[in-house]
Amino acid sequence: MSSALPRHSRQLRVSHPHINMQDNEGPDTIDDFSDRHIRTQDNEGLDVIDQLPVFRPAPWIPPVNAKHHSDRSVPHFKLEDTEAPKEPANQPPPSFAQSEFETIIRRQRINTPHGLKVVPAPSRFPHLDNDWEFSGWGNISYSEIANDELQRAERRLSKSEDLMGQFRASSISGNGVVGSVFYAFPAVAAASSIFSPLALLIACLILTIYRPIFLELGGAIRLNGANYVYLLQCSGKLLAAIGAAATLLDAVATSVVSAATAGAYLKGEISALPIQEWAIGLCLLAGIALVALISLRESSALTLSITVIHMTVMTILMVASIVAWARTGMDVIRNNWELRPTTSSGIARSIFNGVCIGFLGVTGFECTPAYIESIKPASYGPTLRNLLIMALFLNAPLMLLVYALLPSETILSGANVLSVLAEVAVGRPLRLLVVVDCVLVLAGGVFAGVVTGCRLVESLAHEHILPAVFLNPLPITGTAYVTVGSFLTLAIVVYASSSFSLVIVSTMFSATFLFTMLLDPVWRFLLVAQIFSESSTSSIHHVNLDGLGGYCYDISGPGWKYCHEPANPGLIARIILWLSSQTALSKRQIDRRVIQWIRRLRRKPIVVWVKEDHVNHLIQAMLYIRRNEVAARVLFVHAYADATQSIPSELEANIRILDEAFPSITLDLVFVKGVFGPVLVEAMSEKLGIPKYHMFMSCPGPDHPWQLGEYQGVRVIDF
Repeated sequence: MSSALPRHSRQLRVSHPHINMQDNEGPDTIDDFSDRHIRTQDNEGLDVIDQLPVFRPAPWIPPVNAKHHSDRSVPHFKLEDTEAPKEPANQPPPSFAQSEFETIIRRQRINTPHGLKVVPAPSRFPHLDNDWEFSGWGNISYSEIANDELQRAERRLSKSEDLMGQFRASSISGNGVVGSVFYAFPAVAAASSIFSPLALLIACLILTIYRPIFLELGGAIRLNGANYVYLLQCSGKLLAAIGAAATLLDAVATSVVSAATAGAYLKGEISALPIQEWAIGLCLLAGIALVALISLRESSALTLSITVIHMTVMTILMVASIVAWARTGMDVIRNNWELRPTTSSGIARSIFNGVCIGFLGVTGFECTPAYIESIKPASYGPTLRNLLIMALFLNAPLMLLVYALLPSETILSGANVLSVLAEVAVGRPLRLLVVVDCVLVLAGGVFAGVVTGCRLVESLAHEHILPAVFLNPLPITGTAYVTVGSFLTLAIVVYASSSFSLVIVSTMFSATFLFTMLLDPVWRFLLVAQIFSESSTSSIHHVNLDGLGGYCYDISGPGWKYCHEPANPGLIARIILWLSSQTALSKRQIDRRVIQWIRRLRRKPIVVWVKEDHVNHLIQAMLYIRRNEVAARVLFVHAYADATQSIPSELEANIRILDEAFPSITLDLVFVKGVFGPVLVEAMSEKLGIPKYHMFMSCPGPDHPWQLGEYQGVRVIDF
């Protein structure tokens, strides 16, 4: 059809969804016209239709060369000439067929392939060009993944570092859990007196509430980074950044408190040492940082040895104390019982205060999700169970033995309680053994904080929150040495800013630990809410709030909307540009540097895996990206199994519409042949050169054969 389309002289038959045109001069149809003109984006022979005539129903006629469609056909319409155009005020609304035809004309719009999507509005910054914040037009492409590429991707997924079993994994964070007996006992005794064993027992049992929470989230999102990763999956980057800051401070405080406690314990036992306790703590921090430069698996062998030594020494101490208790009788514990509070309110308050302080003594449990990728999937649950067993085995029984053999004055004097207990039960040799064990296990607590902080920093670097220099590995061990060095520097700064005071860093540690533990049920509630909104069960097969749901709702409910609208670096940059234009800073080319910063941030593209063509879902995905990411290019990738599988009919058209709706972002559409899964995602990540940390997907359905953790970094967003 090389000639122009006549406006009123031909009779048309139109059906939906395929429009057929019967021409008096030939057999051409709109289907033929669509194949030859619309798909090739050729505008030849198309008029700008100023006004289409009115359509009226006509008897149904089988379409000529019509494509098969599963939907039922709608009545055809016949186009008749009209004598004269009607006035707009008297003209009836457009018919269905007219709207369909105008949609076809709309989708033939051609955009400049390499031009910018600059809007006609003037720039908001008069001293800058208008094209700095606009991107080019997107395109549509097809991609095929060869079998050898899929095989290499599968090998990369299976070729991971040697994963740790339950005992090595338990030893890393377990040293922090079991090492608390050296610094928590005097504080708990001051709050609960003779009720301290009961308070410690209740505090350890609280971990049974957190264990199913950790298990559910670890099964659904098996990624390093702890609270940051979980909150990033469930909300925006603002709440995730808060979680990252709290987790990092908790890791630093754990290391500093453990090192400072070891220094104080050693100085208290050997007062003649020519070195101050804060210097001992600094040396311990530096030594553990050097150990952390070795790979995590080899370091876990050292921590496992420390845990075994500590549990052995504590078992010997408990057995010796039981024998000594049987020899001395009940006089000491009876005297301690006489010092208890007498009123019921006083007893309840002392137990409550002891539980609150004793819960601080199980620090280390929250560090386990930070290195979950290094733990075998089947060993994560037993790892948490082992931590719970160790805490229950040591804390309450040891505290009971302390009150059975030591008077309250000795316990509250601030002396090294367990070393005194060892000397009373056996003698000086066991006391020295307990002191050595104290230094070793607290060194393990320092290592637990280092591992947690370094894994978190690496996650932030993968997300480009921090520079990529933090991922630079050592040639021999492959450990990110910049991360370890930065953590050591931060720990020293925190310790020095507290005037090397154990009391001050312990106070900071208490606040950060409790806030971090509070975040765990919060992000679980947010994930449950997201799963409900997605109508999917994902990897969480049952939802029970374990008595914390109402509390979590009170915390997270009012801030739900705020958490989904975080601060965007692009917004911050625009504020800086506005301030620059209003002040003399523009003369110093501050605006040029800000624009260069924005362009560097927007350099990394984003991939969104889509299954359907629903425009509302696509818009939600783009709104999420615009709120949380700084990107100038977004690739929507759709995977289809084979040529017989139908590709969503409106996907291409809707992506083009969104490409116009977001002038600052280039929207590309990529069709890839293959079955959507971890292997295909890994292969496309390698082919496109885009890390999986920059790939998004919606929450999979209950029949999805893979867990979210198997995608190793793909973020789940709500769209």
